[in-house]
Amino acid sequence: RTVVREAIAELAGQGLLIRRQGKDTEISFPDSDQFERMVRLRFALTGAQFGQLQEFRVTVEIGAARLAAQRATIEDDISLKNRLDALAAVTDMSLLHEADQAFHSEVARISRNDFIMMSLEGISPLLIELRKRAWTGWVEAGRNLQELIDAHKEVLDAIVAREPERAAEAMGRHLDQAQLGLESAPQVASQTA
Repeated sequence: RTVVREAIAELAGQGLLIRRQGKDTEISFPDSDQFERMVRLRFALTGAQFGQLQEFRVTVEIGAARLAAQRATIEDDISLKNRLDALAAVTDMSLLHEADQAFHSEVARISRNDFIMMSLEGISPLLIELRKRAWTGWVEAGRNLQELIDAHKEVLDAIVAREPERAAEAMGRHLDQAQLGLESAPQVASQTA
């Protein structure tokens, strides 16, 4: 019985169970926190796999852009434009990656697909690290921030125009920029995120 209580306490501590005094223990609805822990554990056990993380990102975010163009409202258009404006206004490069991630998170939210939002939220800290690596490579390759802002604007314009295939293609081209940055980044030993 003690072992069972300890196991339940551990699972509740991980957010997988909900315990309430005098009531039954319930299984919690999985969210991005559980996904993040799973991915972090995998990175810790196998080493950072940023190439695979980028492949996952490409697959999910292209689909998110397509859905966003189908499902966006005028309010969503305004919100996404505000995210782009915030990205374009960054002068402190330490805030660049968070502003970039906010734009992509907004595209995911506009897709109105809980699985897309949960998976991207769950790997958010790893995506920040991925963005930092890609930015380093992007700069090493002699590229600049304006090119990235222009690519984000293409995604925004396609979503606002309600053109799903154009939005998917624009997101794909932008994520090709990230891939170029990753390929150009100085090689460093894998580290866990």
